[in-house]
Amino acid sequence: MKWITNCLASLYSSSCTNEVSTTTILPSINPEPLSPIIPIDCKGCSKPCAHPNVPPHLNIDQSKPLKNTVPPYSIHIIIMTGKSNWPAHIEDEGLAGAFIEAIRKRKENDKMRPPESRYHPAFYASSEKDDCHRIIVTNASLPSKYSYQHKGTDVLLLPDNVIFSNITPRRVNALLDYIFGKPCSQAFSVYPCPYSSLVLVCGHGNKDRRCGTIGPMLQKSLQQAASQDEEGNHVQIALSSHLGGHAFAGNVVIYTHHGQRAIWYGRVTPCYCKDIVDNTLEDNKVIEDLVRGIFEVRSKPSKCHKALEW
Repeated sequence: MKWITNCLASLYSSSCTNEVSTTTILPSINPEPLSPIIPIDCKGCSKPCAHPNVPPHLNIDQSKPLKNTVPPYSIHIIIMTGKSNWPAHIEDEGLAGAFIEAIRKRKENDKMRPPESRYHPAFYASSEKDDCHRIIVTNASLPSKYSYQHKGTDVLLLPDNVIFSNITPRRVNALLDYIFGKPCSQAFSVYPCPYSSLVLVCGHGNKDRRCGTIGPMLQKSLQQAASQDEEGNHVQIALSSHLGGHAFAGNVVIYTHHGQRAIWYGRVTPCYCKDIVDNTLEDNKVIEDLVRGIFEVRSKPSKCHKALEW
């Protein structure tokens, strides 16, 4: 507990490293009151427009319902690779492979995270829906900011909204112990995530040509729209590996409120990007035609919002 005492006050202003000990745990998240989600209708641009068209040969599924197509999950581990040309199966090699294999072996044991340190479906009243402990592991084009060259990679943990530096495959099991508050024999440097909002766009071209084609288009359009943001919000937009639901490309997950809310969109085209920046990132408005799922950090399940009751 000594590390907690030393670092709680400074976690969000500077880096801190835990001492090697038999008891290590991340500080608990204190869920902030989140602004209510406002559902809106949005049809994108009037045609014709100046945005690039999604090639028709990609055969995006336009018929199946999008709502509830994201399985509930507990935490999201994002590996900051600084590139986007990942192999088709990230689970077969490198840091992502080490995480996925370690999680597979430990999944029955790693269920110790308190409710306020996990994501919950935002509009389910049933407590059964909140029992999920699934962990998502994703590669992202975000560059490592804190790792020493050739000594590892930065890893972003959500919803904790912190970055661990110098993570290698050999350190993965110890890091998972650290994340789940188990005895840990290694020291980790922890930094606050500098982004108030993070947008991940599936651009995993080696996995699926739909995401590989649409993802970079969306990243560019979102960056252009975000650059016009007069509020000065620190928004980061990056490509990511497989997010699921290739048939619904483009797939986008938007983390707002410093990682405490996640909004998953599908069938996104460049025509929607300015509306996403103006409405979702700034005003907590959810475009109902695009939404696949919404997840939040909270200490107790909330009641369904009738307008978005699925």
